[in-house]
Amino acid sequence: MQLGQSLMADRIRERDWSSSPLGPREQWPLELTTALGLILESAFPQYLVWGDDLLSFFNDAYMGVLGKKPDALGRSFAEVWPEVWDELAPIVHDAMAGQATFQENRLLILDRGAGLEETWWTFSYSPVRGAGDRICGVLCTVWETTRLILAERQAVQQADEFRRFSALVPELLWVTRTPHEVNWANQRMIEFLGVDPTTIGVDWPSLVHPDDVEPIRLRFEKALATRTTMESRHRLRRADGSFRWVLVRSQPVIGPDDEIEGWYSAATDIHDWHIAAESMHFKEELFDTFARSSRKVLWIVDVASQRIEYLGGDSAHIWGEQSAPQIRSRGDWLRSVHPEDRDRQEDFLPRLQNGELIQEEYRVIGHEGRIRKVRETLFPVPDSDGAIRRAGGIAEAVDAPELPHVYLVVTEPAAARSLASHFWRRGFKPRTFAGVDEFLKIAPALQSGCVLLGDPGGAGSVGRVLGAFGLRRHAFPTIVLTPRHSDAEEVRVLMKMGAFDVLPVGGESEERLLNTVREALHNVDPVQAEPPARSARERLVALSPREREVLDRLVAGLSSKLIAKELMLSPRTVEVHRANIKDKLHVATISEAMALAAAAKASAAMSTSMVNRR
Repeated sequence: MQLGQSLMADRIRERDWSSSPLGPREQWPLELTTALGLILESAFPQYLVWGDDLLSFFNDAYMGVLGKKPDALGRSFAEVWPEVWDELAPIVHDAMAGQATFQENRLLILDRGAGLEETWWTFSYSPVRGAGDRICGVLCTVWETTRLILAERQAVQQADEFRRFSALVPELLWVTRTPHEVNWANQRMIEFLGVDPTTIGVDWPSLVHPDDVEPIRLRFEKALATRTTMESRHRLRRADGSFRWVLVRSQPVIGPDDEIEGWYSAATDIHDWHIAAESMHFKEELFDTFARSSRKVLWIVDVASQRIEYLGGDSAHIWGEQSAPQIRSRGDWLRSVHPEDRDRQEDFLPRLQNGELIQEEYRVIGHEGRIRKVRETLFPVPDSDGAIRRAGGIAEAVDAPELPHVYLVVTEPAAARSLASHFWRRGFKPRTFAGVDEFLKIAPALQSGCVLLGDPGGAGSVGRVLGAFGLRRHAFPTIVLTPRHSDAEEVRVLMKMGAFDVLPVGGESEERLLNTVREALHNVDPVQAEPPARSARERLVALSPREREVLDRLVAGLSSKLIAKELMLSPRTVEVHRANIKDKLHVATISEAMALAAAAKASAAMSTSMVNRR
């Protein structure tokens, strides 16, 4: 009898079977040896139950199924597997009766030498027939699926744990395999959208705020090209139709072919934070705007390090433009204090930490040794826990000199506001006018200052402004502002008319404009700087009543022809009066005479106003 070459074949050949129910091996029936030949050559675990005694045979592959059980060869099935005999006996008997059985992933509690353990099996029990169709035994083909079942159980458990965990976290989580197909989404995502995105195709652009669709598309294309994580802040539509700000991070899933197979995505609802941050940013900008527009200096200092965390306002007004940038700590601040006043300032921190409000006046030494008197209010800044780790202060110069005047005749409101803010921060006193007409109404009564003319009237506006000051024109140096660089001929014409300079506005030209204004004011003649209102009134007394009537109408803008008609004079007579006016007022042009008349009128109006207020 040929059994092949295997470990179990050798054991069968070596064993003395004479005392077994089967008798000597030479007497075994052909059906048994044929069945043994089949299973012993198989690489699949197989078990043969033979005869009425249900004796056990098995191949090498089945030895792993037995584990550390005592020698099972030739013993009855019930002896080999007593712990499961009650479960498997009906199946064995069915097979001996001719009925085959197949079971998948059946749980069997086995003892394979290490105590009882849960195991799972997929197996088939088939009858083995002999001569005359007589059933001689049962062929058992088995495969242990314990590892598979445990792995599936673990996967199910992990999936359930992840599902419960993902339901607890505030983030929206989802997995996509294609841009419009969601394979998984957590409960938060479903509740946020109001629909399970795994059950429908997702039109992502319809869920995103229209203003955010294009920026997201560009970020996604970049992440797709670079195979990197995409991060985006945008608005996502909720089930109720409202939009909320979310922070989204999407991680690409790289497959075995090194291609992107999908994306793992998470979105955090940051709507409340975003709104609060926007509000805080607005408040910070508003605070900075107030600080920049103030002559006072506002500061916040860290008590422990004495480092200044915030310094706003017009610090250059106190220390000078060269010294102000060097004030970075309270120590720098104290070093600028006059030595005679410094001792009173050095003990302020302990007092502030005790909650004291401090008010002081002292002197500081600014650029080039300039001494300024400063009034300062210091106050504690408690944290949320009540601890005082910061202190604040408001300081202002209380000996401020008269600021130089800058008159902004600029028709564009935004440009006028920007220039006014710029000059205010740099130590000037700006005043804005909507146009030349508004400016000319009070120009003769103004104190000396630099005129910045941005009126689109061109050379005509320049002529009207320069003519309004008459003999005092040099006390009002006029700089013409243009939206572009002017050509040489345009500059020549304007300069010939009396403009101090012609400059473009905006961008890097602001510093140049500032320096030009300083230069212009530096050249002002002090004698011409004062308003000539009093002198004007005295000089106008020399005019006859008719000459005053002519001059008043010239100031009102009437032509000589209209004046002649209104006063019932000939045009020639009006021209004579004009000549007499220039002679008596000692001016070269009728425009200078008009300026004197306007100055006298403005002065009289101001005097009347003051009397009424009294």
